[in-house]
Amino acid sequence: MKKILGITPALFRRVFHLCAPVFLVYYLVPDDLWGIGVSKRFTLLMILLVVLIIEAIRVLRKKIFFGLRDYEGKQISAFAWAGVGITVAFLFFPKIFVVPIIFGMAWIDPLIGELKKREGKILYPFLPAICYAVIFFFFVSFLSDLSILVILVLTVVGTVSALLAEYPHIKYIDDDFLMIIVPLVTLTLFHNLIEIVL
Repeated sequence: MKKILGITPALFRRVFHLCAPVFLVYYLVPDDLWGIGVSKRFTLLMILLVVLIIEAIRVLRKKIFFGLRDYEGKQISAFAWAGVGITVAFLFFPKIFVVPIIFGMAWIDPLIGELKKREGKILYPFLPAICYAVIFFFFVSFLSDLSILVILVLTVVGTVSALLAEYPHIKYIDDDFLMIIVPLVTLTLFHNLIEIVL
């Protein structure tokens, strides 16, 4: 697909990816979003429903919008998968994990993509792991009153599970979704186990 205003589809995907943390504004929105008894959770689900309907029509018509890869003409796009992952995260998982994991998916996945296709392969997976761990440790420290030891353990678990979720190439499930859901499930279970033990 050709450039639009000098922007390539690949660059568009990268920029969109890096801007994903903007969706965290969800946490700043009041619960009664419209002041008429309609919750922000319901509104979020309705937005996702609209996105998925548009996506279903697009896939049925085998259309490729600007920024999509060629193979996404026949399957759910990475953008839609990310939307599903973010929605599930907001609805079912604790904020202290959701915030760093969305930042991690948004910023580290593009880094991994660049390292894998350049001479920087020697830096993979060490540089992404260090960057992800720093992001995770910072946000969990800021958002919680957990002990440093627990945060360090959760940082290791979160980093490893996120990078392992990104690694396999599963044909119909995008890693944007996996890099959100896999570490969230892993961390929530692990954190619950820690609370039981301690």
